[in-house]
Amino acid sequence: MALRVLDSCIGCGACEMACRSAAIYQSGDFLVTYIVDPLRCNDCLDCLPVCPVSALERDPTQAVCLGRGCPLSSARYASWACSQGEALCPVCSSMMWRPPGGEWVCSSCRSGPSARGARCPKSELVRRKAGRGSPLLR
Repeated sequence: MALRVLDSCIGCGACEMACRSAAIYQSGDFLVTYIVDPLRCNDCLDCLPVCPVSALERDPTQAVCLGRGCPLSSARYASWACSQGEALCPVCSSMMWRPPGGEWVCSSCRSGPSARGARCPKSELVRRKAGRGSPLLR
């Protein structure tokens, strides 16, 4: 599951520097606050130990990346890779997946060779929330 930044954040930027997937970034507000992009957060948790005020926590409203509920954790997709937010489908904005030795495909809208028709639970949550006017993607 992606993380969220609590109100106790002091805006030091340690979490942003620790995030290898660039999922944490400053908001455009006057105050220095940080936001976690749920599509880029791959649940590595490297940001947690560097926060001096423990202002990051798991967001229970987000799916666990490559965890329970993720199609890639099933035997059907054994050895497949996930783009983890680095690349999204240009048609439906879902995660791109790559079969062993193959090319990136979107299994959500079934574009590309080897697409099987499964949906990324993290992409689906973001899509549903965005449909309700929630500003989740930058």
